[in-house]
Amino acid sequence: MPHTHPHRVGFRIPPGHDPDTGDQLARWRLLQTSGHRPHHLTGAWTPPTDPALGAHADALTSAGLDPAATSNLDHAATLDLLHQGAAAWTRASAASAFTAALWSAPAAWRSALPGVLLAEAMPAHPFAPWSAASPTVCEVCGYRDEPVHLLTSWALRLTGGTPLDGDPTGYAATLDWCGTERPQPTDYDRWALAAVFAVIRSLPVATRYSAAAKAIIGARILRGRWAARDVLEALALVGVLAPPDRPGLSERFTTYRERDQRPTVRVEVQAPLAWWNTDVGDGGIRTGIAEELFGDLGLPTVDLEGPRPTPTPPEKQTLDGGLAARIRALTPRQPRASASVGSGPVAPGDVWAIRLEPGRWVTAYVHEVRERERPYAHAEYLLGVHEAQPGVADVTLRVAPRLDGRAPQWVHSLETTPWVRRIAQGVPPPDADEPRPTDGSWQSGRHFKELSGWYFR
Repeated sequence: MPHTHPHRVGFRIPPGHDPDTGDQLARWRLLQTSGHRPHHLTGAWTPPTDPALGAHADALTSAGLDPAATSNLDHAATLDLLHQGAAAWTRASAASAFTAALWSAPAAWRSALPGVLLAEAMPAHPFAPWSAASPTVCEVCGYRDEPVHLLTSWALRLTGGTPLDGDPTGYAATLDWCGTERPQPTDYDRWALAAVFAVIRSLPVATRYSAAAKAIIGARILRGRWAARDVLEALALVGVLAPPDRPGLSERFTTYRERDQRPTVRVEVQAPLAWWNTDVGDGGIRTGIAEELFGDLGLPTVDLEGPRPTPTPPEKQTLDGGLAARIRALTPRQPRASASVGSGPVAPGDVWAIRLEPGRWVTAYVHEVRERERPYAHAEYLLGVHEAQPGVADVTLRVAPRLDGRAPQWVHSLETTPWVRRIAQGVPPPDADEPRPTDGSWQSGRHFKELSGWYFR
């Protein structure tokens, strides 16, 4: 199968919170929030037409981070790459990098330990389709035969930690990007891992993962909204939080089909964490496995109410902690858009302008409003793309159908969605070649704004 190899000069995971990497990460997030997201099925990416955003895309390309780059390694090539990357590690060095990534190193280094254990444990196997309905997923390892947008994957690893579910493609790419320069845990990193264990052991019996994550967040040990759950998922996958009957990778390989099992459909995470609570092991911790993996690090005894080491670098100098400020500094300044016409909630006959990116606006018409748990507008995109926020005289009152016909959506909170402005009220219905469907998905104004980028690529 033709493919682009994931290893490129720019796609690397630095051992520390490198400012240059932070700037490139911010450029990509800025492009994403401006509507330039790769297609969720094909990975295809459309360059921006706005020169200011185009300059950021060019800077990424010049750094070796091509926004259009995708990879679609076949099953065998993916597993080969995973084993090649893992061969450069020992369990001890991977555990050390995992610990460093609790603060002083980018979150991607948490992938080292589960990635190495996944490569160690996974038996050789041919691609085994999950089912006739899901023929592109391997039921043994979870490999998916689909394009991967490399810049999205790289950015997610830098700030979001480990790939979900023991995904071999994600771990193969991340180990490849990590290279040979390794982070070493600081005193704070070692304290942070010990503090996570201390919080878990302090919880009441039978406490589940969601409450454990909230407790870790409340103890202010890690950065970011999702770091606590990501760390819990990784610790479960390697075996530290794994129930004996749902073992982690340090004990034995579990197939993707096994990991996909959950106690109930309401449980979001996969096994082993899906089956874990604080009745497992010693107050929730499989102490023997924790000692086997992290025993050489000299973890301190933690008093959660006592003094703690100072985290280095400061949060605002880390990739994720300083990301918002970097994005603001790189965002092109735009003329302020005119205020919305009229006041009050969204109403039938409204026309709303939506900014896709600087210099590209589209419009949508509201046919009716229904009450669900809140007011929802049945909104439909209109033909036309505008260089500036349009007025009602600029609007073409004709719907913009999809290839399979009209596709209005039920949308809430249009009036509070950033860069969405009401430009007319009491407008007659737009022209169309077929009747308006009354169905459609139910979504937020923010999602409706993002979806407009796919309608008007």
